[in-house]
Amino acid sequence: MRAFFSRLPLALLGAFLGVIFQLVWLGNHGWDEAAVRIPTGALGGGFIFWLLGELLARLVRRSGKDFWAGVARFWPFVGRVAFWRGLMAGWLVLLIGIIVGLYVYATRSWPYPIVQQMESWFRGEGYTTLEEKLANDLDLVPSRHLVTVDLKAPGDRVYKSLEGLPIRSRRLPPKYFLSPDAPKVYRVIFGAFDFDDKRYGVVLLGPDGKVKHIWKPTQEDVPWDHRDDGNVFPHGFDIGRDGSIYAAYDNGTSLTKYDWCGNIVWRLRGGFHHSVTLGDDGTLWVWGPTADDPNRKDCLVQIDDATGKIIKSIPLQSIIDANPNIDIFSIRQLDERNRSTWVVDGGGQWHPNDIDPLPKSLAHLYPGFKAGDLLVSLRSVDLVFVLDPNTLKVKWWRQGQVRRQHDPDWSRRGVITVYDNNMHRDFSSIIEIDPKTYKSKVLLEGKKYNFYSHIQGKHQFLPDGGLLITSPRQGRVFEVDNNGKVVFEFLNTYDDKNRFLNVSEAKILPLNYFKELPKCK
Repeated sequence: MRAFFSRLPLALLGAFLGVIFQLVWLGNHGWDEAAVRIPTGALGGGFIFWLLGELLARLVRRSGKDFWAGVARFWPFVGRVAFWRGLMAGWLVLLIGIIVGLYVYATRSWPYPIVQQMESWFRGEGYTTLEEKLANDLDLVPSRHLVTVDLKAPGDRVYKSLEGLPIRSRRLPPKYFLSPDAPKVYRVIFGAFDFDDKRYGVVLLGPDGKVKHIWKPTQEDVPWDHRDDGNVFPHGFDIGRDGSIYAAYDNGTSLTKYDWCGNIVWRLRGGFHHSVTLGDDGTLWVWGPTADDPNRKDCLVQIDDATGKIIKSIPLQSIIDANPNIDIFSIRQLDERNRSTWVVDGGGQWHPNDIDPLPKSLAHLYPGFKAGDLLVSLRSVDLVFVLDPNTLKVKWWRQGQVRRQHDPDWSRRGVITVYDNNMHRDFSSIIEIDPKTYKSKVLLEGKKYNFYSHIQGKHQFLPDGGLLITSPRQGRVFEVDNNGKVVFEFLNTYDDKNRFLNVSEAKILPLNYFKELPKCK
């Protein structure tokens, strides 16, 4: 019995720590396994600490001392009044801390912003390690915007270094391949370029593949609280015929319109993200906040291009409420006896990532839809749907045809094309879905082109049947003609260790796209 009581304190400590470990795990992964994990944590922790004690006892015994006798002195100490006073004081401090923590979390009052920033920093984005985060935040290496991938190009392609970019000496110049058969067009690329004075850039390439123009968007000059450019991700871009560009950022706090010369035309505060689409009616559609709550990110936002004023903001919940007879939005829920709760881990319950208004020039190809209807993508639920932005009625949807998709687009052939990331399944692809028959087929198979980006991504079909693909997690853009031959490729090379800088989006523009471009000082 004496041996049992001498080992009990260490076992109880192990049981306590085992339960704490399991509570942390359950808090991050859901409470379904609580009835099994909590007892397992207590028994496992107690057993491990008991074994550890036996090991220590054997080591200490060699020096002529009795380890367990020392541990047994814990019991007389428990009998002291001072011990219980200290224990009660500790519990009181813990209780007050829990109450204050709950209040701070519920009211978002100080020091909640500090705690949130610390949590975001430690959790990080871009799958970076602690060492990489430190290197990134000290501006030693742009770790959060680097991807490591083994890209082996066929031997018949000759790549050139892209000259004329004001890049830092720590990186290599990007490389590009341009076939003589490539169409004579402009190509514009938005991503991380690690310029001398800015992390991001928009680079316009002429039909000869050489740099024609550069913009340097940033959100570091906004007058409100924000992350620096090293800790946000460029994601959301479009370009107008007057040479204006629009830039947004995942985890950012702004949407900005720049003119051809890089001057700010207007800027909106808010968590705008993923995609920016300039419609043919002089408005933009982008995911972001409401006019009175810049912290929201789950709204379809329409913005006047000329003034930057928000015209309309549609929360996703309003769409759910307007369509009670279809249940395509609530798949990511945990069901309990009396309620269902959202699963927000792994990108959120919806992870909205694209809005594409139906152009007037294509509306006649889509019976049942009208110009201005919105083609919408929700990544977390593998859902693509068409929405009437006035009535909020869902006119069409397709779910499960793709896996963690991005960038559904209207097409000149009356079908819907989708960037199928195919997460965790080796290769991505581009598919089409016929909205009339719901039939689908693969238009570009990723394995043939070593194409895989488990997150992010854009594509663009060309009038001649060619296809431009942005593969962000490869730091790569490539273009194939209507026969499937690669005629252009851009590799955002960082060094000779298979590291590339992230590329967010690329577009092809006809040579007559721009009109009356201003002269910049």
